[in-house]
Amino acid sequence: MAADAAYWTGHFSGFGGKAYLDCAAQGPFPRETGEAIRQALRLKEHPEEIPVSLFEDLPARGRAAVARLIGCNPASIALGAGASHGINVAAAGLPLQPGDEVLLPEGEFPANLHPWLNMQSAGVVVRFVAPVSGRIVEAGPMIDAIGPKTRVIAVSQVAFATGYRVDLKALGDACRQRGLFLVVDGAQGIGAVDFRVADHSIDVLAVSGYKWLFGPYGTGFVYINPKVLDRVRVTAVNWQSVEGATQLNRRSEVRLQFREGARRFDVPETAAFLNMSGFAASVEFLNRVRVPTVEAHVRRLLDRLIQDVEKTALRVVSDLRPERRSAILALEAGSLEETRRIHRRMQQRGVVVSLRDNLIRVSPNIYNTPGDIDRFLEAAHG
Repeated sequence: MAADAAYWTGHFSGFGGKAYLDCAAQGPFPRETGEAIRQALRLKEHPEEIPVSLFEDLPARGRAAVARLIGCNPASIALGAGASHGINVAAAGLPLQPGDEVLLPEGEFPANLHPWLNMQSAGVVVRFVAPVSGRIVEAGPMIDAIGPKTRVIAVSQVAFATGYRVDLKALGDACRQRGLFLVVDGAQGIGAVDFRVADHSIDVLAVSGYKWLFGPYGTGFVYINPKVLDRVRVTAVNWQSVEGATQLNRRSEVRLQFREGARRFDVPETAAFLNMSGFAASVEFLNRVRVPTVEAHVRRLLDRLIQDVEKTALRVVSDLRPERRSAILALEAGSLEETRRIHRRMQQRGVVVSLRDNLIRVSPNIYNTPGDIDRFLEAAHG
């Protein structure tokens, strides 16, 4: 595995002498993604070279890459502009009535919060489940909070601030037993932890492309379980998702019949050359690396950090149980002021990490080395 990681590191351009440990904020492009975007740029500079087939072939390529990544049929994938797209598909499209309730853990990222709050104007009730202790809401309290009017549980696969990986199996089983919908924001998990959607009872999975998938900002996808596809209403029509609409040289009966599968939920102009070329190239690259390779490499790096962090003023906040860990590690000092001071020092010393929910968030990937972790520890030590 270590040899694998060393090999894949060479597929990235480097980070200007800095230790970049912030993939949970922005994943860098592999070199082949940059090349794919340059080729797409040429198409717009020379539109006479654009083949008509590209408008079908490019989205199909992206769909196929995502399907391989999470282990599903490409027909279950809609291509979007980020996790917010998929959460909005669920919030506005699921058959919710006034008085129906959506359960969310406290502290969710805005992408999995605001679309549900927006549904309050339609009479949908949003109820939050508080942590039993600390910052983490586990699956058990979420299940215990289910009431007679609950119709949806909406959670992040991995919490953006702490890196806590929720028990999706337990949540999915509880939802199936009660006839509820399970909607998952996978932005901080898919591409970073090994995952097959068929192993979970998930109805809608929304993922952004610009973090762990190494894609451009403004890309992503949504998986829609075939069992619920026809129960989700299309609220924004993409003309290319309508049967017969692309046959521009043939008059046909005017009717609204969507094409088969989840592509009816694609964002408009799905074949946008720059973004979709880059997205497809990035996910194909990740499929070659394989997510288990990423996960194992990141785990080794974070274990190295955890082993020596006691020599600094920081302590680990993340849950370190193997089944609850992710590619994100959260730390804090004895006070908020000290945590922020250490974060500023890291910025000054060229160690790039995020401050989220007043925690220092470390999120390495396949391109990082033990030396990057050593630089983090040196900066943390002062």
